[in-house]
Formats: sequence, C-alpha cells, structure tokens
Amino acid sequence: MKKLKIMIVDDSAFSIAVLKNLLESEGHEVVGSAMNIKEAVRISAEVMPDLITMDMTLPDGDGIECSKNILKHNKNANIIAVSSMMDDEIVKKARLAGIKGYLQKPVDKSELHSALENLFEGQELLHMLNSAYEGAVRESAYNYIKRAVEGKVEFSDKSFFGETCRKSAGFSVTVGIIGRHSGRFLIDISDETADKIVNLISDELYIETEKTVSVLNEMANIIAGNTCSMLNSINRSFGLRVSPPTLFHGKDININFDGIDNRSFVIDSQIGEFYINMGFKMEDTKWI
Repeated sequence: MKKLKIMIVDDSAFSIAVLKNLLESEGHEVVGSAMNIKEAVRISAEVMPDLITMDMTLPDGDGIECSKNILKHNKNANIIAVSSMMDDEIVKKARLAGIKGYLQKPVDKSELHSALENLFEGQELLHMLNSAYEGAVRESAYNYIKRAVEGKVEFSDKSFFGETCRKSAGFSVTVGIIGRHSGRFLIDISDETADKIVNLISDELYIETEKTVSVLNEMANIIAGNTCSMLNSINRSFGLRVSPPTLFHGKDININFDGIDNRSFVIDSQIGEFYINMGFKMEDTKWI
C-alpha cells in the first residue's frame, strides 16, 4: 500500500500523539491535526489528506457533524472514526454520514493496518482498472467483429469519454460485470447491422427474432467475457466475471450511463457501425 497523508481530528493532544506515532510506525505521514470542528474543516481543505481519523467527541460538536462538514466541501474525503465510544446507534449514524469505518480506542496496530488496506486497496485497483479496460475492450471487440465480418474493419474517429446518455440505434445489448468493482459492457447497432451480423454468424438467410436475440446476446457475452479475462490476467484481484446479457430493441430507447466512469468508441465495417461502451464504478467500501 502506498504511503498515505493522514490528518488526525481529536480533542486530546495525548490521543493525537499516540495515534501519530502509530501511523508513522506504519510508514504514513501525518500532515495535520485539529482539536475541534472549525479547525478540522479549515485544515482538511488546506492539506487535502488521503485519510482523516475522526474522534467522536469534540468541544464544539461531535465527529459525525464534523465529518458531514468536511464531506460537504470534499465529497471524496476518506474518514475513519477513531473513538473510545462504540455502540450500534453511533455506528449507524457514522455510516449514514459517509464515514468509511470505525476503530475503537486504544487502536490496535493490526486492526489499523487491515482497515487502511481494505479502504485503499479498492481505490488503487479501480485506478488500475480504469487505466487498462479501454485497451482490452478495444482489442476484444475488434477481434470478434473482424472474424465475423468479411471485408474492411477499422476503428472510427468517433470516441467519447464520460457519456451520460445516448439514444439507441436499434439493438442494444448490455452485459453486467461483477468483481471487486462492478461495471457494464454495452454494444449498440442498427436493425440493418443486426440483420447482417446475425446472417453472417448463423449462415441463415431468413432470421427469426428469437435467433437474432440469441446471436446478439452471445456476441456481447463473448466480447465482454474476453475483455474480463484479459483484465484478470493483468491483476487477479479484479476478480471480474460477466452476468447474463440483456437486450433492448427500439430507436426510442435512451441508454443511461449514470454513476459509471465510461468510455465509448465506434468500429466501422462494411455492414455498419458497432458502438461499444464500457465502464466501471467504485463499489462501496466494505465497512471496517
């Protein structure tokens, strides 16, 4: 795990010193400390730590109120409660406030290490996944379409990052991706392109609707599955696998990508365009 910049919020100078020594013994850097809400909000904005440890009892409020104020200004802040008080009601409120975990004083070194590893390993894996998946899905989609389609197949200049919505060209197949982080693969093609690709793959002149659904689902499943295999070979911790595909038909259908960091590209062929989209989102961190 990388060296973390950590800020300590506690109303006790002694507790700050003890926790600081513990964190530094684990190789991390304590970049700031605060003893009340006002100081905590100001200093956290100045030092932008990777992690904030939060006492639940403060002179001008409590750790839950303090955490809410910090998250209001920095929604991506990672906060772990560190307090001598620990009961079900406080833990429930902490989770609802956006606190990622709860450690009881006196903090055990092994518990602290496990908590930080659980929290930050997931973020590091997502960063690695986001750096790798576009190349993998491009290779997988191109190879499949090239094998299925006779003639020229090439990447179009059309590419998109972070789309929020798209209107379907006709047939849209989505494949859910399950693993350490969840994601989605999508392929969207026109009715005409669907008829032609199904005809080429099935080698039948007249295609029934049921056959079209079966072939398109299988195409999406193979491309998504091959992509996941390529990514898992980079890092087994991704643990990616595909769920059954879902097909939608209709030009009036809106495809939404809300909450997913996604990238899209288009592959041109003599039978039409293949719009490909893939993306992942951070899974909720396991409560520590």
